[in-house]
Amino acid sequence: MKNSLFLLLLICLATGPLVAQPPTTITASSDWVFPKKQAVTVPVITWKIPQTEQVTQYRLTTSVTVHVQSGDAATQVQFFANGKELNRQMRGFKRVNNGAEFSDVILLVAGRNEIQVKATNAAGSTTSELRVIICQPENAPPAIASKGVQGQKRLALIVANGNYKQYKLMNPSNDGRAVKQQLETLGFEVIFKENLSRPEFTQTLDAFMEALGTHNVGLFYYAGHGLMVSGETFVQPIDAEPKTEPDVSYVCYPLRQIVEKMAYANPKGANLVFWDACRNNPYRSWRRGAGERMFPPVNPAVGTMIVYATEPGKQAYDGDQENGLFTSELVKHISQPDVDVIELVNRIDQGLEDRGFVQPPYYEGRLKGRFVFNIN
Repeated sequence: MKNSLFLLLLICLATGPLVAQPPTTITASSDWVFPKKQAVTVPVITWKIPQTEQVTQYRLTTSVTVHVQSGDAATQVQFFANGKELNRQMRGFKRVNNGAEFSDVILLVAGRNEIQVKATNAAGSTTSELRVIICQPENAPPAIASKGVQGQKRLALIVANGNYKQYKLMNPSNDGRAVKQQLETLGFEVIFKENLSRPEFTQTLDAFMEALGTHNVGLFYYAGHGLMVSGETFVQPIDAEPKTEPDVSYVCYPLRQIVEKMAYANPKGANLVFWDACRNNPYRSWRRGAGERMFPPVNPAVGTMIVYATEPGKQAYDGDQENGLFTSELVKHISQPDVDVIELVNRIDQGLEDRGFVQPPYYEGRLKGRFVFNIN
């Protein structure tokens, strides 16, 4: 016992008096950094077209474009004309720096038109400044003559694409030249282009639309690869090689936009589209047509008609002769006297059937009155 007390005394003398130690704080470090999330703000809308508060035009349709800047992506963009929401899927959209641009083609009424856009994200909604478009259709070029070609100014754009890096087509160039020859004899000024890249196609189309403003009959003919993705039909330029379906809208050109541009450039005349290309998903087949389920129609404005080489869900063939099946019948019947466009479609159908081919052409839309290629 004495030895234990003596040992304890020695320890105390060696260490000094016992003092309460402050509590030890242990801090842990981490390589993880959690950035502070920025507060979400409402979208900012900037008008691109039209930029001025009020414009005057004679066309009954107009193109509008806005830039929407939003920290969080806009969940909804709505266009309003004269207080009424245009309740349809947004067609024109492209990503740009610091946001996105949204476009639409709006049907106007004669007189004053008030246009606004509303953008919504997680933080709320923003309504754009008002744009006023004064529409004066009485100043538009005269409408087409219904009983003759006198007074008609006819303009056609022919695009024939066959020289693709993959899946070349043999007949489009022959088809385009054959249609060109027929249209020139029917009083059309013809712009003929072959094997266009996307920039070349866009430039050619813009020039055609500008020239169409001084005409009252417009015609667009296309032969080549076409494709349909997400319900939209596209022209495939020769440099377009979409690897996946989402690539299509970035490298190809939508038929709907061509149709709307023609209606905008020639609002009171006749606009015709002849489509000798497929309307299928090309990731299943690269023929001009491959049977697939029906997709939503383009629904062109009155005054525009689209004639397809075949009905939805059916195949359209190039054939084994100089021209594709559809175009071979088109050039045979288009110059026959006093045949309107509806009868022309029927004769193409009958001609193919007589040759043993089940490939009925298909059309949508309607013109303003009866249109005849050859009055004589």
